[in-house]
Amino acid sequence: MTNHIKKIVVLAYIIIVSSACYVLILRGLQSAPPFVFAGFRTILGGGTLLVFSRLSGQGIFPERRLWKWLPGVALTATTLTFGSMFVSPSFTGAGLASILGNAQPLFIVLIAFIFLGERLSFQQVIAFFLVVAGVLIIILPSFTQSEGSLLTGAALALTTSLAAAIGTVIGRHLKLSESLLAFSAWQLILGGAVLIVLSLLMKEPVIQWNLEFFGILIILAIFNSAVISCGWFWLLQQVKAGELAIYLFLVPVLGVLWAYLFRGEQPELSSIMGGMLILIGIFCQELKYFKTEKT
Repeated sequence: MTNHIKKIVVLAYIIIVSSACYVLILRGLQSAPPFVFAGFRTILGGGTLLVFSRLSGQGIFPERRLWKWLPGVALTATTLTFGSMFVSPSFTGAGLASILGNAQPLFIVLIAFIFLGERLSFQQVIAFFLVVAGVLIIILPSFTQSEGSLLTGAALALTTSLAAAIGTVIGRHLKLSESLLAFSAWQLILGGAVLIVLSLLMKEPVIQWNLEFFGILIILAIFNSAVISCGWFWLLQQVKAGELAIYLFLVPVLGVLWAYLFRGEQPELSSIMGGMLILIGIFCQELKYFKTEKT
């Protein structure tokens, strides 16, 4: 398997699993308040990564040079990202929350350009504007409603995107090498611990433990938080943040699909049209790699 195929497999996994998480979050929120739910998810995910790191011989602590970066990544990529992620669907529904909560490509490209000096090719710029247009077409009808709760949820979902983008750019800046698993684990654990503290300060109600909630927690913690965090930081060592960002626009497209299939949230014509534009933009981006491999 070539390195390019490995990247595609990892990225495809991240896109598919990430797009389904809001449906699971909404279901889990019936049994647990948002901050403690998010905190348990990330701490369990981080603990799982520590076990894998230990078994793989990498150790359970990252290199000392990376320690100073852990608080910043934990607060952005975990605390802010997951905290707002778990609160926003209650206001907007799974479909719109998935769209806005995965709008980090917009922020990633801008932040990576300013702080990392990453530039997009002309072809990538075209792809980027196509997918941005697609997202705008999808979300604009929702903002014609004058519901305060919708605007609150939208703001929270966009906070998810901005925080995730900041964490992504920091992750791209770092050279994790052999500390990939340990660093990914500890940023999840530290960020999750902050979420638990916030839950206690806000006096959230206790979790209503049941088999369904436990299953959702395990799926989100291991197959989402743990695997995706590790896979994402690995991809950031291989590919520019701006290039990766474009593919993340597939997440809201699938998010709308899952919301329709599992929650009955009917997609509007604007969602279909916007989704088509996003897919065209992704195709334009991928043409770059087909041309590269042929030459």
